[in-house]
Amino acid sequence: MTITIIGIGLIGGSMAISLKENGFADRIIGVDKSQDNLDKAVRRRLIDEDMDLENAVKESDIIILSIPVNAMLQVLPKVLDLVDNQVVIDVGSTKAELMQSVKDHPKRKQYVGTHPMGGTEHSGPEAAIPNLFNKKTTVICDADHSKKEAVELIEKMYSSMEMKILYMDAKSHDMH
Repeated sequence: MTITIIGIGLIGGSMAISLKENGFADRIIGVDKSQDNLDKAVRRRLIDEDMDLENAVKESDIIILSIPVNAMLQVLPKVLDLVDNQVVIDVGSTKAELMQSVKDHPKRKQYVGTHPMGGTEHSGPEAAIPNLFNKKTTVICDADHSKKEAVELIEKMYSSMEMKILYMDAKSHDMH
């Protein structure tokens, strides 16, 4: 399985470590606006290589958006424009506005909104750590708006990271 992570910081980098170590991912591609972050991520072996967005999406089975939610509002529709059969997820802390931004996108069903709950006070690729998400909870939002197969793949991914999975609608998630 090839996974692209857009945003190689604490969350994206820690997910990369877990998904490589547990064998779910064979290859991790990094996309980041900072070449310095990408270089650090390659040196730390968080990612196998870096690519531009378009090529990374083409090469991947799953695309993970791990950037600030305000940036996701711009990037998510662009990523959905590029996908064929790939599954796209985000790991942002709020969902309603993001879900609303792509509700009419023709490839909306390939997107699964998620919120893995884990973190530290640190940021950047240097902050990525193994097992950040073990025994933690992730929320899948508005699963009924995504393809069943897409949701099942993401459930397998989070289960491989030993995460508990909850399901909520986006508005309830944001309120809580």
